[in-house]
Amino acid sequence: MNTNADQALACDLTAIPSDVREEHVITAPQLFALAQEVQELPNGFAIRFLNEPGRFMAIAKFIENERLCCPFFNFGLELEPNSGPLWLRLTGGEGVKEILQTTLFESIEDKNALKQLIQTGGDARLDEVVAQTQLPLLKGVLNKAASS
Repeated sequence: MNTNADQALACDLTAIPSDVREEHVITAPQLFALAQEVQELPNGFAIRFLNEPGRFMAIAKFIENERLCCPFFNFGLELEPNSGPLWLRLTGGEGVKEILQTTLFESIEDKNALKQLIQTGGDARLDEVVAQTQLPLLKGVLNKAASS
């Protein structure tokens, strides 16, 4: 049985096949920039996206890679009926919600903290891409969701 308790809570980009690592680091922020709403869950967050052509496959591709580098996440993808929105649920065990809080809602300026959270295996090019590419801060859509 696979448990989250045995796994380090850090993203290991080297777990993603080398030919798609950089693309994943670049496209993940582009995907999250399209978020319409964020709902806080007891053990993570649910992120709503418009159900537009190609969006389901983009989210599925994100999950396919992210599950390799962040095996401590539970992923859920829900499609509402009648062409309604898509919901990506990112949840997990102890500490996962805090990591999501940090990566989705806070700006990580400390390069050492970033290196601890996102590991590149010493790949200088990937270090550069990670440093230049951060997830968009979703605090605004969380606040909109809470006030509506």
